[in-house]
Amino acid sequence: MNAKQLYIFQEVIHSGSISKAARRLGLTQPAVSTAIANLESDMGFLLFKRNHYGTEMTIEAKSFSEGVERVIKALNNLEELAEDLKHGRVGKLQIGCMPGLSTITPKIAARFMRNNPEVKLSLQTFPSKKVEEWVAAGHFDLGIVEKPQSKNELEIFPYKFEMLCALPEDSRLADKEEITIEDLDGKPMITLGDAHQTTMQLRSLASRHDCQLNVVAETQLFPSAMALVNEGVGYALIDPVTAMEYGKRSDSQVILRPFLPLVEFEVAIILPKFHLVSRLCQHFQLALREEFDHLVQSLTN
Repeated sequence: MNAKQLYIFQEVIHSGSISKAARRLGLTQPAVSTAIANLESDMGFLLFKRNHYGTEMTIEAKSFSEGVERVIKALNNLEELAEDLKHGRVGKLQIGCMPGLSTITPKIAARFMRNNPEVKLSLQTFPSKKVEEWVAAGHFDLGIVEKPQSKNELEIFPYKFEMLCALPEDSRLADKEEITIEDLDGKPMITLGDAHQTTMQLRSLASRHDCQLNVVAETQLFPSAMALVNEGVGYALIDPVTAMEYGKRSDSQVILRPFLPLVEFEVAIILPKFHLVSRLCQHFQLALREEFDHLVQSLTN
């Protein structure tokens, strides 16, 4: 038996005759007859008998047809699965994300899943270094992290966000259209720790412009820094994604202004270089990069 024989057998049953089945399948009548004869030979019993009214199914063929229907349905389902796998529409995604972008990544993933309802998702939040390690080891299909230094085991797609200055509601700087490093001289600052890329840039700027960087609070996350600004603790440089998300809150009273000289927050989408990546992951990373391109463009404008 082969799939072609089963399809022809099913069509003869549905059509009621070999000639009608041949026309519907686009085959010659002898070709259909030969396929049925070969199937009968493989099975060891007759499937059809000719009588005065045409072609009649044998009792054995009626029982056999029920199994054929199940097999063909399974084959059709298998073909659909293969097509979905080919186009990256089915499977499970294992994604690692840094905390700073853990508010917007689920929204992007949700849009992808709405367009691909057979996709399953595991989205886990870890520090960037941990996500890098797990992507390189193949435990995550894809990661979203602070831009790593060049690593041979990772494929890196970098993005830059221009930092904004977050001001308390009652700040005397609120009337300014943009905030400079000189404006923050001696002002109470909230940073993300000495080793963070934005804090290092800020310290370098303060040193070059002979300004005092007065750090009164440190935190690990931009949303936490934003909350401290909202409580009037001090000023902070905030990435525009956090600023956009926090600004949607009803209790947000933070004032946001462009900051000069430019301080950039660099992030990256990373993939493993030495582990196989599924077609689903390839499909998702293209959609994710398109979303990030649009996000960077919209925030810049």
